[in-house]
Amino acid sequence: MRKINIEKLSQYAIILIALSALFVSIWQINISHKHNKLSVEPYLDYHLDQSNATLTVKFSNQGFGPAIVKKITYIYKNKTYNSLEDFLNDSGEISNRLESFQYGANTIIASGERKLLVKLKGSKIRGVRVNIIYKTVYKDQKEFSFKF
Repeated sequence: MRKINIEKLSQYAIILIALSALFVSIWQINISHKHNKLSVEPYLDYHLDQSNATLTVKFSNQGFGPAIVKKITYIYKNKTYNSLEDFLNDSGEISNRLESFQYGANTIIASGERKLLVKLKGSKIRGVRVNIIYKTVYKDQKEFSFKF
């Protein structure tokens, strides 16, 4: 009888070890997946330069992976604009524009890349919120906002 109990105990131990190994494998896969996502995560940042009565607004990707821009909106005085051109026209800043760039859907901002949004001469405009909706290579949608 003692031999039967030892055999059953041995079988239960084998099952426990197998289940433990399965748990550890699943846990490692989960950690690896999180690491892979973080290794290609974009990190958007903005840059304001005001010198010689010129305001330059840029944004950049300081992360490791590309940011795929889906939409950029401009919010000024509680009104939302879907294009930079519309915002500049409505705010009266169109005549102060020195340079600007309108980014369309699926524009890719590579890692380390800095992009010009607008450069205005003699502008007194303040309180503009820029909202950038973008996706990662894993198709996670993110949002980045800043004010100038």
